[in-house]
Amino acid sequence: MTETLDTALTDDPAAAPPTPHRTVRVVIDGNDDPNLSRRLAALESADRIVVRPNPVRSANDLVWDVLAGSGKNPAAVRTCRLSIADAWKAATAWITAAHITDILVERAHRLSSREALQLAELADRADADLWLIWSSANSPTRLCNAIESLGRSERKGAARGHMPFGGPHRPVRAMGGDTFERVLPLPAPAFSFPLQPDEHADPDGDWPPLPAADFPLFLAACRRRLAGDTFEELHLTYRREAQATDAFVRRNRNELAEGRTGNTFKRALNAYLRDERLGPAAGGRLALIRLRAIQASLLTRGILLRWQSAALGPAAPDKLTTWLTPGICRALRATVSTHAAAATVLSLHLAAAPDHFSHLLCRNIDEHGRYLYLPTHPDSAVFLRADWAHELDRRPEDETPSYGHTTGKTTLPPYAAELLAAHLAHRRADGSGTRRRYFADPKNLALDASYRSLVETIGRTCRRIGVNPFWLHRGMCEVAGIGAGPAPLTEWMTARRMDVVILSEDGPDQ
Repeated sequence: MTETLDTALTDDPAAAPPTPHRTVRVVIDGNDDPNLSRRLAALESADRIVVRPNPVRSANDLVWDVLAGSGKNPAAVRTCRLSIADAWKAATAWITAAHITDILVERAHRLSSREALQLAELADRADADLWLIWSSANSPTRLCNAIESLGRSERKGAARGHMPFGGPHRPVRAMGGDTFERVLPLPAPAFSFPLQPDEHADPDGDWPPLPAADFPLFLAACRRRLAGDTFEELHLTYRREAQATDAFVRRNRNELAEGRTGNTFKRALNAYLRDERLGPAAGGRLALIRLRAIQASLLTRGILLRWQSAALGPAAPDKLTTWLTPGICRALRATVSTHAAAATVLSLHLAAAPDHFSHLLCRNIDEHGRYLYLPTHPDSAVFLRADWAHELDRRPEDETPSYGHTTGKTTLPPYAAELLAAHLAHRRADGSGTRRRYFADPKNLALDASYRSLVETIGRTCRRIGVNPFWLHRGMCEVAGIGAGPAPLTEWMTARRMDVVILSEDGPDQ
């Protein structure tokens, strides 16, 4: 009989036990000790945020204080085009993606019961602990009862301050300042973290100025101008890069069987330079050494990689590396809209206009934002087909829209993972699952994000962080194939004035 009841309870979703709520901890600070405020400032870290509610606020303004506490620009949170409901979803997504473990609310005695419940629900969804600092001589009993009874004690017909019985409850624990200091100790003393690539005073400090000679004469020019030990180190780096390029060509020798077009190989080379060799290089001079070695190695296999450095102006090697630097990602973390941050990350990393971004599905993004899965073969890109593929004004490229500027599993910069994971968490909160679009119309989630709206969103975000991607400007683009129409095969290389010519029809030597 017991087994039958257990089975019935298991098979009936409505009869399943409710998900337990996270415990809310109320820290009693009746004397309003200023040392506690200093302690809260010291507790702020990458996995702990402190929310400081504005004493002059309306009933719906708490979410803006939460966003400001999570690292968003306080001057921009109120100017974003988000409703209150979307703002709470964005706050939950950012906190979840950042793996926040503790949400501390300073001077929580100013909160209403409704606001305290909103924070408790936020902590539940983000899987974080909520700490309410009660800095008042008044008793927090009423607020604690409202939190524990999920607000039922505040409804009409219930006795004031009385917690009704029956139904789920949220555990609430009250403690003093001494217990709080013991349970949540201060982090370890600060130490110097290693600098990010864009924070170094001189990322090219390890290399002297290099000659501007083209790749056939690059090594000879370096031998004449550099000291012997410096040239030996450069030559070693050069040879290692050439060997890595040989291995890349061997892995992709089947793609070269296409003859002089070699579109699949060009796609693979574009992704190789962007994700593995030139894009993540620490500085422009290292990227130049790698590029010259790659050019020389490819030429021995019948592949000519040309680079028009004069078209990039002065300091051309500095423009070979990725434009999505850690500094840019830190600026994007101050953006409130996860939609705008994720679209800008993909556009800057791929150096591509968002004309095909609306085809992205939620399952094309790794849960942690580390990888982008975009098959390029027409047969494997069926799930990227547009819903409007059968309209009268369709184009041939709309039938099988594939991303020419990437291949299969694309590795994304680790410092940008939080931005993409935050938008994925936001879309999951909207009920998108895995088969719906990664970018939807913010005003109507049932519609896909249009190319025009994505361009406006990315352009507005780039202007705020001080970036000017030329492939998104409104005028005629000076680079052929960038800024409008279907994405070319090698947008990342085209943006850096590089192109590939297959000289040998037989492909590389086996």
